[in-house]
Amino acid sequence: MSTPQLQNLLVAYTATATGKDALNLGLALARTTGAHLHIVTVIPEDNAYAGVYPSDRGHVPIIRKQLRGWLEDAQSSLPKDVTSTIHTVNDSSDASGLLAAADQLNCSAIIVGGRRGGLLKRFRLGTTANTLLHSSPVPVILAPAGYDNQQALTRVTTMFGQRPGAEEVITRSLAMVNTYSLPLRLVSLVFLDLDEESASVATQESRTQALIDQVEKFGNEQLAAQATDLVAADQASTVVATGRTVEDAVDQLSWLSGELVILGSSRLASPSRIFLGSTASRMLRSISAPMMIIPATST
Repeated sequence: MSTPQLQNLLVAYTATATGKDALNLGLALARTTGAHLHIVTVIPEDNAYAGVYPSDRGHVPIIRKQLRGWLEDAQSSLPKDVTSTIHTVNDSSDASGLLAAADQLNCSAIIVGGRRGGLLKRFRLGTTANTLLHSSPVPVILAPAGYDNQQALTRVTTMFGQRPGAEEVITRSLAMVNTYSLPLRLVSLVFLDLDEESASVATQESRTQALIDQVEKFGNEQLAAQATDLVAADQASTVVATGRTVEDAVDQLSWLSGELVILGSSRLASPSRIFLGSTASRMLRSISAPMMIIPATST
């Protein structure tokens, strides 16, 4: 299976703390992958049916000039080891403008910041991010509020449950860690009742084998062999996170400052589109690391 890598990244930028979070994450990803950053701002399109529609359009050139200035400031703040270009896009919707720009610029992912107001640098989704997470044909990478890491990533964590459909997320994760020489953490979430929790004590070796078995069951034999080789070479670790709820299971995990979490789309997703499922939505409230949501497979 051919898996696209992160070579052209679109950073959804506004001159706000949210835009700065997205830019920081873009910088970290660029330093990891060598990607070129396309820093994009959507300019509200003149539309008589949009709430921003002005009766006097004389201020529009002023707005365009100001937005362009903010983009230039953002670009000038980047270090010399990262290449970038800046773009403005006209659209009545931020989400549709970003999707159009990603298509025109051949971007392999869209980076957006989360809304402020969440606890412990965790996620709250604004309207634009929420729309992208239910429609985008390319991965959407979410920067948590207050994200300030600008250095290369240090680990990839891929998370999947006990249901079919994990093949794409496992495939992308393995391709990413192999391409960019990153360690991998394979995490399986298992939801148990109290009696099952008390009986779930097992050795690390048996937990690792159980998780590799899940990779084969919900992915395929080739992926399981790759994961086994990485574990044997100490390039991958395995975690079975258990709990009565999503939040209980995820709260057992710790996160590095240079972590990236990879999640798949819901089974309800249309082919080649993202659809953020209910389990992933609940994870957002418990994970403080950047998260990449990938589209469903095309078949």
